[in-house]
Amino acid sequence: MIFPRIHGATAASSHELSPRVASPAVYADIPWDKSFTYLKYSNRCRKSCIKAQSNMNPIPNASLSKQKDPINIYGPSAMKTMPATITPPNDMFLEQESGHGIGIVEFLAGKNYFVTGATGLLAKGKCHRRASFSVCLILSIHGHRMSTVFIEKVLRMSPDVGKIYVLIRAKDEETAVHRLKEEVIDCEVFQHQRRQYGDKYEEFMLGKLFPVVGDIGEPNLGIGRSEVMNRIIDEVDVFVNSAANTVLDERYDISLNMNTSATLRALELAKQCKKLRIFLHVSTAYVNGTRQGILPEKHFEMGQSITAEKSISNGRPLPPPLNVHEEIRFAKHIVDNVPESEAAQKMKEVGMARATFFGWQNTYQFTKAMAEMVVHEHRGEVPVVIVRPGVIEGTFQEPFPGWIQGNRVLEPVIITYGKGRLPGALADPEVVLDIVPLDVVVNTMVASMVKHGKYPKPGLHVYHATSSTVNPCTMYDLFRSFYLHFASSPMKDAKGNDVLVEEVKFFDSVDEYQAHAEKDVLQKGMIESGITDPKAKPVNGLERKYKRVVESITHLGKLYEPYFFNKVRFDNSNTEELIKEMSGEERKGFRVDMKGIDWEDYFVNIHIPGVRKHVLKKPIVSHGRA
Repeated sequence: MIFPRIHGATAASSHELSPRVASPAVYADIPWDKSFTYLKYSNRCRKSCIKAQSNMNPIPNASLSKQKDPINIYGPSAMKTMPATITPPNDMFLEQESGHGIGIVEFLAGKNYFVTGATGLLAKGKCHRRASFSVCLILSIHGHRMSTVFIEKVLRMSPDVGKIYVLIRAKDEETAVHRLKEEVIDCEVFQHQRRQYGDKYEEFMLGKLFPVVGDIGEPNLGIGRSEVMNRIIDEVDVFVNSAANTVLDERYDISLNMNTSATLRALELAKQCKKLRIFLHVSTAYVNGTRQGILPEKHFEMGQSITAEKSISNGRPLPPPLNVHEEIRFAKHIVDNVPESEAAQKMKEVGMARATFFGWQNTYQFTKAMAEMVVHEHRGEVPVVIVRPGVIEGTFQEPFPGWIQGNRVLEPVIITYGKGRLPGALADPEVVLDIVPLDVVVNTMVASMVKHGKYPKPGLHVYHATSSTVNPCTMYDLFRSFYLHFASSPMKDAKGNDVLVEEVKFFDSVDEYQAHAEKDVLQKGMIESGITDPKAKPVNGLERKYKRVVESITHLGKLYEPYFFNKVRFDNSNTEELIKEMSGEERKGFRVDMKGIDWEDYFVNIHIPGVRKHVLKKPIVSHGRA
């Protein structure tokens, strides 16, 4: 075969495929005039976030300012204690109870499940500490443990389920049981089950959860014991595939293996299951890459690429067709022909270059899109549901508000800002960031799998677990909420003093953003060193001391740049139809609708307190909460 050339691919594609200059073509089957009906929600947060809530301390009046820069920067991105429960306005969006609904609880009972992704942190970032300041460089956009929350939800709503087989990477069964207990059974999300079963909690859990020694990166998912494989094939009704490598710029070969090939392996095992009713695959709404406009709930087909779509609309020559299997062979060819010492860096560069060339923003998006392609190509007669979440954040209500695990997605930005080290944002304040609480994603998974698994038919159905069309949250809304929280409940510095935060300035230039960060970090560093005269020159070595801090902040900005400037909305017509089919009781017990979520309230009173409690391990006591 002739392997495609990589040299020059990034440079040739970066300007054309930048999310800020991409074609405005709409890749949806809905007319633009309908899109305006969604915009009626877009200013609600902005209007309400001008005033602090009545239970908060007075906040200085100041308006956010936008630092404008006419120069576009192109090129691929470097790429309290428990908060009070927010009572949702159930009556506001629920219709009267009509009929039986989907029959979710009835379906769950007695079924056997196979679940991937319930153990292990799927993406770990490196935390660089310099000058008594840390900023975690997390390269994950979907890192929450959805499978664990999925298991909790199923067990809580239907404790009489059959077996839940949990794939666990371990050297032997003893290690697998240990990891199951440590990473799943001991997880704090199972508060309800602990209260319900008391001293018999672990006995109940071990009676439902069965660890399976395996590895999604290996043939047959690494399941070596034939008797275990036979039990899975004979008993499993529902196959849930949510394991993935979520590092945005991972090595191309690793990302292809863990995201694309592993999905095919999971599907092939599911196809062998004699009682299989549904194969549920968790993707991401951001498989849409550099597309713009309102994007539909449509799967990818083999050979499809975003660059080809844009070439057709612009009348340009078509690029070579995207062939997943050729990409896998291409990655292996490179690994086999470069020195081992250079392989890691080379494969990262190749992954980002191939992603950019075909129209995606990073390797993660690209390989997840190719996973959808192989699902469509190889599903055969298997009923398939693909759930695409937006940017997943902490739980809204279940099993309790504010649960989150790991410093990922928006958490590095929140923590860095709360420490007073992020006064600027490399973002467009008008851009809508598609936020979705973790429990809403899980509810969408459960409801959609039941809808298509109750009376299974061959087919593939896509559901967006997203908010951008029904309840938009702009970057302005987001950072304003950060300010409202930390101005009222500040973090403490190393000396125990309150950290004062400023309202952010927005930058659309990497150079301006970096210059602002350098100035801010140096000024604060001088103050920390006891230099209060603003005209004084930096102490010898102080600039070098904080250089790494500035580099970390700049890298953080570049990392999120594709998402913070991406003018895209995700249509969720299929999800809206799903909600209509649910009974009133099901809509309460399995909340999928996000129209009633107040984003300011969510971030100020639920999510950020959850980050401080569960990630930083420093719960706050404020607003009269114990």
